[in-house]
Amino acid sequence: MKKIFLLLITAMATAAFAQTNNSLSLSLQQAISTGLKNRYDIQASQYDVSLAQNAISKNRQEWLPEINASGNMRYNTQLQATMIPAGFGGFDKAQLLALGAKNVTIFGLDLVQPIYKPALTSDIKIAQNNLDLQKEKNREQEINIKQQISEAYLNVLLNQLQLRTATGIEKRYEDYYELASGKYDHGALIENDYLRARLDLQNAQVQMQQSKQNYDLAVDYLKYQLNVPASTALVLTDSLASKNSAAVEEAASLAGNRPEIKEIQLQQQNNALLWQKSNREWLPTVSFFANYSQQFLNGKFAYTENKWWAPFSYVGIKLNMPITPVLKKQVKKQEYAFKVQQTNLNLQQKKADIAYDVQKTLASLNNAWHNMQTTQDNYELSKRIYENQKQQYALGSFQYSNLLDTERSLNTAEQNYVKSVYEYLLAKLNYQKATGHL
Repeated sequence: MKKIFLLLITAMATAAFAQTNNSLSLSLQQAISTGLKNRYDIQASQYDVSLAQNAISKNRQEWLPEINASGNMRYNTQLQATMIPAGFGGFDKAQLLALGAKNVTIFGLDLVQPIYKPALTSDIKIAQNNLDLQKEKNREQEINIKQQISEAYLNVLLNQLQLRTATGIEKRYEDYYELASGKYDHGALIENDYLRARLDLQNAQVQMQQSKQNYDLAVDYLKYQLNVPASTALVLTDSLASKNSAAVEEAASLAGNRPEIKEIQLQQQNNALLWQKSNREWLPTVSFFANYSQQFLNGKFAYTENKWWAPFSYVGIKLNMPITPVLKKQVKKQEYAFKVQQTNLNLQQKKADIAYDVQKTLASLNNAWHNMQTTQDNYELSKRIYENQKQQYALGSFQYSNLLDTERSLNTAEQNYVKSVYEYLLAKLNYQKATGHL
């Protein structure tokens, strides 16, 4: 019996731990951090930064010396003849003479060290610019994902409040139905009003069920945005009421720091660097080269006889000046010049777009704030009217149809208030993004 009891206690503790471990309490900021940490697209984008960093290292390694070891063994089955002029070497007349060794074997070590490569210097700057551009693209992606997670989080809060409202409506219609049933049983209410009260209760139950379904869908979408298992029980610690306490304040605009602006500026720099690179391609490349070799010359393969081995070496400077490639790339140079002018115009347009976006989102935020204050006042007033008329209905001095009109007014005021709070928070989110504070 004791063993069974211990097993039950252990099983209950394990189940409780599993339930706790499968629950996740999140504020809005914690939800954003969780999503940025869990999402695969964010993780994949980090590799784009790594690839851009690798491109810089790859270009810098071009400054390293190129060292090659080589070996060559050649056996001359028939030596090439050389003409010996008359009077040379004791010959009284010109003749052909085969000179050289049958076996010519060479093992060598070559070194080439770049000294001046103007294109390589430009390539390193372009690679660094591409790294900065990729970082800005990742920052833009993170901002968009922050907005998606925030909207999904607020949507859960909205549906949560709508579900709570629908539950309250159902409870009120249930109270109406109980009052109507009591009056109908005592003959104080006609059957049509009684049936109408029952129908209103059933409609409220359907509305509550639909609100529950919408809430579940909103939670599932938030889990998707956070990339957490579907079995995770989310507990949102923020509420719409806690998020709407601050009045509208015009924030200092950081629009110039928005990634869209930075990206165009970096694209402009990239085009300028490409133009500079094409403008310097007529400059020569200079490199130092050296060689050290061991040569074997003999008619046989007597590699172990040291006397037939002889070293030789040389050093030099190589200058390479392209001519034809430079002529071919003049059109490309003009293309980069056009792109510099084009990106400059795009930058001016993007600044104008963002300035308007800041102006528009601020106006929307102010409107949403005033709408929220108005709907809140209307909601408080409708609750007072409803409570007064509910008491009058219970005393029999108020018709059910008139009470329903008040109920509808209360429902409308409540829904308008909930929606206005949600729209205010969305407007605030859009304003933060527009001003570069998201």
